[in-house]
Amino acid sequence: MKKSSLTVVGTGIKFLAQITLEARTYIEQADKVLFLLNDPALKQWINEANKNSESLDDLYFKYTKRLDSYTAITSYIVSHLFDQKHICVALYGHPTVFSKPALDAVHIAIEQGFDAKVLPGISAEDCLFADLLIDPGVCGCQSFEATDFLLYHRKFDKNSHLILWQPDVIGVQGHDAAQDNIGLNLLYERLVRFYPVDHEVIVYEAAQYPGLKPYIKKISLNQLADTALSSICTLYIKPVGKTEYDYEIARQLNISLSK
Repeated sequence: MKKSSLTVVGTGIKFLAQITLEARTYIEQADKVLFLLNDPALKQWINEANKNSESLDDLYFKYTKRLDSYTAITSYIVSHLFDQKHICVALYGHPTVFSKPALDAVHIAIEQGFDAKVLPGISAEDCLFADLLIDPGVCGCQSFEATDFLLYHRKFDKNSHLILWQPDVIGVQGHDAAQDNIGLNLLYERLVRFYPVDHEVIVYEAAQYPGLKPYIKKISLNQLADTALSSICTLYIKPVGKTEYDYEIARQLNISLSK
């Protein structure tokens, strides 16, 4: 391995309360910290925790298309490894959940012989499970980015938990919010094929500071297109029913299940 290293860490969702001791140590002791965060207070904390810190905001907003921003950020992260430094990249939430630039940088770093790794963090989905009292092991859980869900006609089980990320920017390639309801209307048209029009949908936002409550708004499916969505919201669609199990498999496994 070369002398430089890259460690990508997540800061969790809730300010300071969800940063692991391991992630905090890497932030404090790295030769250089690069960060991309949406919380001004957390940005300030990182700047104080490590005086050699730098925000990636300028690169992120420099380009019109997000994919171009991601490519630039990846290249910038990797470039620091040639200075023989231990680099820490700090990201909001879990560091591989919707964090393409840093994940790409880890792959490139490993291919080029550097020591590179990712430390797990608490994601919005983890918070959702806790706040909505959901056990994904009971009937399964499927999670999709909303645009991806529509573009590729992702197959899912309506009798499992369904989570849709980034519903506020369906079809948006830049940094701005959607200017119309086309995306949400298309999402409604897709979902209504599987769920009743009055089926419950939850608009969810995890609490970002200790002591605050999460935002949980229950709506019916037919209200979706007219509901205001924030940039940090996630949609949760509860199971519509129960799936009948395979009786022969149950017999072979000697499992007794209630109907």
